[in-house]
Amino acid sequence: MGDRNRVIACFREAGFRMDKGQFEHRLIAQKLVYLLKLKGVSFGYPFRLYVRGPYSPALAREYFEHAGEFFRCETDQALAHAEAEYVAELTGLFDKSPSLLEIGATYGYLTYEMHQPPQQAYRTVRRMKSFYPSEQIVKAVNRAKQYLFVPTDEEKAALQSELEEWQRAGIRSMRH
Repeated sequence: MGDRNRVIACFREAGFRMDKGQFEHRLIAQKLVYLLKLKGVSFGYPFRLYVRGPYSPALAREYFEHAGEFFRCETDQALAHAEAEYVAELTGLFDKSPSLLEIGATYGYLTYEMHQPPQQAYRTVRRMKSFYPSEQIVKAVNRAKQYLFVPTDEEKAALQSELEEWQRAGIRSMRH
C-alpha cells in the first residue's frame, strides 16, 4: 500500500484540496504524485500509462476511500525540505493545470519509464495528445523538461560559454 499521508502532505503544501467528485481534481492528483515520484519523492504507488497519462489504480482507491482526509488535507505527516521544494517548483511551473500536468507527466513517463529519447517522446506525446493545441503541448513538455532534467556541470559550463558569446555579440552590436 502507498503512503497516503505523504500524498496528502504534498497536496497541503501545494494548496490543493482534492474533491474526488471532480474529474479534473483526480487528474491533477494523479499527475502531481507521478511527477513528484520522478523527482524521487517516495509514495509507493505503481503507475502505468493510460489514455490520460500515468495513472495508479492504487492511488485512486486511496482517495476514494479516504476522500475526507484528502479534501481537508488531514495528516500529521511533514515533508522533508527537499520534498517541499519539489512541490513548490512543480506548482510554480504547472500551476495545477490539468492539461499541462497531463502532457508533462506523459512526457516524463515516456522518457523515464519507457526510455524514449526526448525527440521521440515529444513526437509520441504529440500523437497521443493530439486533442490539445500544439502550443499547449510545447509549453507542457518544456515545463516537464525544466522540472525533471537537471543539467550536469558540463552542460552548465557549455551553456554558460554559449551565453557569454551571445552577450558579447549583443554588446558589440550596441556599439555600432
